[in-house]
Amino acid sequence: MTTKIGVYQLVVNAHIGVTEAEQAVAQPLSIDLELMGDICTDSDRLDETVDYDALARKVIAISRTSRLKLIETLADKVACGALEEPRVRSVRVRVKKCHPPLEAIQGGFVVEIRRDKVN
Repeated sequence: MTTKIGVYQLVVNAHIGVTEAEQAVAQPLSIDLELMGDICTDSDRLDETVDYDALARKVIAISRTSRLKLIETLADKVACGALEEPRVRSVRVRVKKCHPPLEAIQGGFVVEIRRDKVN
């Protein structure tokens, strides 16, 4: 049975960016995950689904400890982390840089990727 689980607007502060100024201060990112997989919906047992609390903590740790230039790279690291979950078959990750360095961009920068588990 294929089911989708979403974790939306996970806000983390990360050192990310191309310039030294961006890297110097942690800045807010918003991360969305959509997980597709073999998740039992009729059991009510945590071991038959994805522990999205544990997954959110993993994403926070990846985001806080990675010093990267590109949000694309962070999105890929997050996707790889999500695919380590045994029941997840594919993941869509959106990373939004909430306050990009260009003042004219008020809505942020967003990167979205999809990754599938290779059997």
